[in-house]
Amino acid sequence: MSDTYALTIVIESYEVSGEFYLVGDGYDTGGEVLKHVATDHILTIKQRPHVAEYLIETLQDAENVSESDYERADPDVSCGLHFDVDHHRFRFWVDDHTVDIGSQPTKSELRSIADDLSM
Repeated sequence: MSDTYALTIVIESYEVSGEFYLVGDGYDTGGEVLKHVATDHILTIKQRPHVAEYLIETLQDAENVSESDYERADPDVSCGLHFDVDHHRFRFWVDDHTVDIGSQPTKSELRSIADDLSM
């Protein structure tokens, strides 16, 4: 049996607000989800001039699951990523632990944060 995760991605701005959900296998800590899943989303959001482009790409790739599927999941780890578009701020949380990531994180910075979470 593989380790499962559930990741909530929350987008907040004056133009677009909402959340969507990812459920997957292979990671059983928040640090691993940040390193292997959320980092890709952070870097993709960061590179798009408009968050709508990111949302369209992600939803077209069908990475997301419905809210009901998300709620039925019984993951080993539940975590979330919050992106405040207007202030260009990212925040990642797992359980009761929250990490403010900042506005222009690099892949190496995100990996370092993920390693700290895994300890």
